[in-house]
Amino acid sequence: MKKITFLLAAFAFFIACTKDSDELVKVGPDASLTPRTTKEFKASFQSSLNLNNPFTVCTGDVPGFGVPDHFLAGWAKHFGPLNGSESTLHHDACNIVVADATLTATVSGQITAANGDKIYYSGVDVVDITGFIYNNSETGAINGTWNINGGTGKFEDASGSFTVTGEVNFAAGTFNAEANGTINY
Repeated sequence: MKKITFLLAAFAFFIACTKDSDELVKVGPDASLTPRTTKEFKASFQSSLNLNNPFTVCTGDVPGFGVPDHFLAGWAKHFGPLNGSESTLHHDACNIVVADATLTATVSGQITAANGDKIYYSGVDVVDITGFIYNNSETGAINGTWNINGGTGKFEDASGSFTVTGEVNFAAGTFNAEANGTINY
């Protein structure tokens, strides 16, 4: 009976120790193990043009069309207010398909907290350009998925992903979006 009680206690201890953490990471000068947990990630972005970089020229049905890079202002859970001059979005590539009325872009960049801690991300955005092509509309929906690929400060080795939904203003070349997903750090 003692063996069964001991095994049940050991099993309960094992479950309790593993329930709250996804993985263990080494941190600090003594390289002790610290649990990493999955947390909710939410953000609100307002972009402005970053004209320090050349436009990324798209492939597809509209030769020579290019998209600008952006600075990202706003707020994010676990970050607070964003440092808008260090939070960036770069268009790595883009493609326009008139038949589908879409502009698909691969993006990468960083999201920086006011204290300088950052996460790095990469992803894919799809912009609905139906109104722009057919109705001379100045706006279109944007939907994307971005993956977190590390960071600095408290976000070192962060991972996770989030969806981005919002609206592009074609006349201004900017967008506003909300982000929802998870982050591990």
